[in-house]
Amino acid sequence: MITLPLARVQGETLTVTIQGTLRRYYLQPLPSEFVAWQINDRRQLFDSLSQGGKPVFLSPHLPTLLTFEKDNIDFPLNAASKGVGLVPHDSLLEVLAKQVNQINAEVKGKDFFSSLPKRRKALDLLYGDATKINHRALGGLEIFETQSFFNIAQDPRVSLFFVSGSPSYKSYQINCIAEIVDSKQIFYEFVRAIRSLFEEASFHFQQPQYPYAIKYHVVEVKDKSLRVRGTR
Repeated sequence: MITLPLARVQGETLTVTIQGTLRRYYLQPLPSEFVAWQINDRRQLFDSLSQGGKPVFLSPHLPTLLTFEKDNIDFPLNAASKGVGLVPHDSLLEVLAKQVNQINAEVKGKDFFSSLPKRRKALDLLYGDATKINHRALGGLEIFETQSFFNIAQDPRVSLFFVSGSPSYKSYQINCIAEIVDSKQIFYEFVRAIRSLFEEASFHFQQPQYPYAIKYHVVEVKDKSLRVRGTR
C-alpha cells in the first residue's frame, strides 16, 4: 500500500513532508497571460467544432509532466504527457461540480456535436468567469497508476512544461507540489465532472475510470516563451 504525501495549505503557505523532511513552500499565482491562453484556446476549439471544424491538438491542455524517479540513478527524470486544466477556488468546487454533473446527465448518450452547446455551457461555468479561477493550482486525473504516479507518491515535487506553436510560441515551466486526491474528495469530483463532458467524443481518449485526481499546487513559474535574443 502506498502512503501518499499530505500537502497542507494555510493561506498561501504549503507544507509537505518529502522523504522524511518537512518542507515549506509559498504558493505563486499563474501569470495572467497563461490563464488567458488556457481560456482562449479552449474557446477557439469549441468555436471551430461548432462550425464543423476538425479537432486539433490542444497544447494548453497537454503539458509534459516531469517527476523524480528516485531509484533511477542515471536518468532520474521521468516525462509523460498529462491532461491538465484550470480549477476553481476551493469554496466553489462543490457547487460547480454539481452544476457540471447536472449537464453531464442531460447530455449523456447524446451525439457529441449536437449536444456541444450544452457541453460548452458547462465548461463556461468556470472558463467563462475568471473570478472563479484558482490562480494557484491546476488539476488533472490519474489514469494508469504507473511511473509518474509512483514517483509523485515518493516525491511530490514536479514540473509541468507547457508549450504552444506558431506564431506565439508560448512556453511555461510550472513547478508544483502534486497532491494525489482520492475519489471521495470534492476536488476529484469536479475534475472528473469536467472530464466527463468529453468522454463520449470520438476524438477523445476513451477512459471511463479514474482512481485519483492530481492537484498541482503552483510554487514557481518560469516564463520560457521565445523572444528575440537580448530582450528577455
